Formats: sequence, structure tokens, C-alpha cells
Amino acid sequence: MKFMRMLIPSLLLLVLALPAMAQCPDQVGIFMTGNGTLLPGRVSEAWCGAGGEPVMPGRPGNTENAMSWDGTILGTQWRVWGMAIDASGAVEIGNTVDVNGDGTITYSTNYLGGEFWLSKDYPWSFGIVDLTGDLSSYLVITTVTYVAGNAVGATSNVSFTGVFSDCPAANGCVIEFAIANAMLVWSSAYGVPMPVDYPDLLCGADMGELFDACCITVNLDCLVSAEGSSWGGVKSLYR
Repeated sequence: MKFMRMLIPSLLLLVLALPAMAQCPDQVGIFMTGNGTLLPGRVSEAWCGAGGEPVMPGRPGNTENAMSWDGTILGTQWRVWGMAIDASGAVEIGNTVDVNGDGTITYSTNYLGGEFWLSKDYPWSFGIVDLTGDLSSYLVITTVTYVAGNAVGATSNVSFTGVFSDCPAANGCVIEFAIANAMLVWSSAYGVPMPVDYPDLLCGADMGELFDACCITVNLDCLVSAEGSSWGGVKSLYR
């Protein structure tokens, strides 16, 4: 009985400490839209006009807001937001447009800042706390297609890396996220109302662009396993 009286407070302390202990991935590995372990997404890019920049695509300060999309509800599984284009803006890295105005222009755009969130209700966590963190890089390579000098479509390859904000540095846990295909579906330049069921435009903007994101892959990796921080791990100590 004395042992039990000592054990119960210890268990309570461990349970109370779980949120602080557990904000590392409980399961690492690769999650993909292709095999159903990851939802596709929808993305907004607000034309923020920061620092007096023109309100248009590719300008410094423009800010992205991306959320998972389950076909009905935004943001039930993951979210990445707050990434702003750096001072260089969109940098042209390729151009095949001919004298008739037909072809493509490819841009590389580097973003600064940003945060990510992963719901606790999926295999990377164990159902007690959501996983959050800060981005360390965010890069978009966009190819814009032109016909007779008019932009008729844009496809982007997106990649980023990040670190978990409440996971001990000793665990070395990182997120690597790649969107193989983000298709432009709406722009303020189209002159039609913004569709519903897309992430809000950030920075108070009322102009911007919207994208559908598919073919997404996320790699969660830790140098040191975070297993033991789960409730299952705690219970196993007392079997």
C-alpha cells in the first residue's frame, strides 16, 4: 500500500508533464498524399504591398497561408503559415518566351519566417498534444505559362524545412515538407470574386492568389527517438 501511495503521485506528475515532454514526433517517417497518410492542401498568397511595394505577385512581403483540405473542411490535419517573400522578390531563373509571347518563365522565390502545425490526431503524435514549430527555410519554384503574352497558368514546386518548437534540441527532430505541385486556381487579376473554402489572405490584404496543392510528401526525422514520451511509453514503465 505504501508503494502504491508513492506510485500514484509519481504517475500524476508524469501525466501532467506529458504535454511538455511529448511535443516531438511520436512516429517518424514519410507521410504522403499518394498513399493516403497525408491530406492535400489549399494555399493563399496575400499581396501585402509591404514597404510600398506594388500590390502584385512575387513582391517582397507577400505572405502565404497553407492548410490541409479533406474535401469539406480546411486545416484539420496540418497548417503552414506566415511565410513572407524576402527582399529579393521573385527572381527569374529561366525564360522560353518567344517573339509571339508564347512560352514559360520560371521564378525562384525565397520566403522568410513562418510556422507549422500538425494535428495530434494522426500517427506522428499520440493524441495528446499538437505538434508545432518554426520554419527554417521555404522555397518556391514557379513556372508561369504565357500565350500571346498573357499568363494562362502557373505551377509551383514548394519545399521547406522546420524544427519543432517544444521538442528538446537533443532529440534533433526536423520536418521536411515538399509540395510537388501547387496549381494556381484564382487571382485578383481575374476580376472575379475570391472562392470560398480557401485559407484567408494574411496581412490584412484583400488581393492575392489561391492555389490547390497536391502530391505532397512530409518527412519527419529525429536523431534521437522520442518514443518514451508517449502515454504508452509511460505506462510501459510500470508494467
